[in-house]
Amino acid sequence: MSDTLYIIGNGFDRYHDIPSDYLDFGRYLKEVDLATYREVETYFAVDDAFWWEFEARLADFDVDTVIDYASQFLMSYGAEDWSDSGHHDYQCELNRVVEAISSTMRGRFADWIRQLRIPAANSFTGKPLPLDPTARYLNFNYTPTLQKAYGIADSQVLHIHGQASSSTDQLVLGHAWQRTLADSLNHGVDVEAADTRVLEGNRIVDDYFSATFKPTDKIILQQQPFFHSLRSVRRILVMGHSLSEVDAPYLEEITKHINATTVTWKVSYHSNPAAAQAPMSELGIDPGLISLARLIDF
Repeated sequence: MSDTLYIIGNGFDRYHDIPSDYLDFGRYLKEVDLATYREVETYFAVDDAFWWEFEARLADFDVDTVIDYASQFLMSYGAEDWSDSGHHDYQCELNRVVEAISSTMRGRFADWIRQLRIPAANSFTGKPLPLDPTARYLNFNYTPTLQKAYGIADSQVLHIHGQASSSTDQLVLGHAWQRTLADSLNHGVDVEAADTRVLEGNRIVDDYFSATFKPTDKIILQQQPFFHSLRSVRRILVMGHSLSEVDAPYLEEITKHINATTVTWKVSYHSNPAAAQAPMSELGIDPGLISLARLIDF
């Protein structure tokens, strides 16, 4: 087996003309499920940067706005037209919103990924990248581009967040905000005195953050055999990965299992070399071991 590890990110797919940006997903969602798209627009600040920072922005769910909206369904027990049938209206409305922007949107995301067209081997019109078929691949993409366009064997590729070509894989995406008990909406609330509907509603909103959290620690634990197999790696090539904060724990885990004082890194950048260098510096990698290049120049 080769002593090379490739780390593959979305820039790799974009290089192969696959419209796989989160912005493309946003357009898809608006087209196929306008209702869910409008929920996203209502409860997130959907500005020019939102879809580019999609995973991180999932932590910015506008809790105050959704609770204010649902409060119209929180009828006073003393109201003249109160009936027991309205006891769960508030919670149901919160649950409807949370379901739309967590599970429904996640399902749409999976549908979108699985309908992306991947170029077959030898059909890509651009400059093919020099990939070693005997190397190991840590693939942050869900797509089978490595396999279809380059003939890399499945056994060489770890799809760390799930593989779109597998109908049973749950595709993982989410934010990196690991909330504590103090972040819960029910933290510090007098449970005995509080309205049970409000307590239940708070739990529903809290559950949103849990449902959209990327469980990197759990994934790393599950994939320990892969990380332990990296002890023989002497060279790492990062192709099209932004080295974003949400995926930093995986890179930190890699450095634990390699000889970080000797392994060389070649890292691609899109337009700004400094943006690629900064995460490597945070990992404590000696700058002398790092070279930067555009993907086309690999």
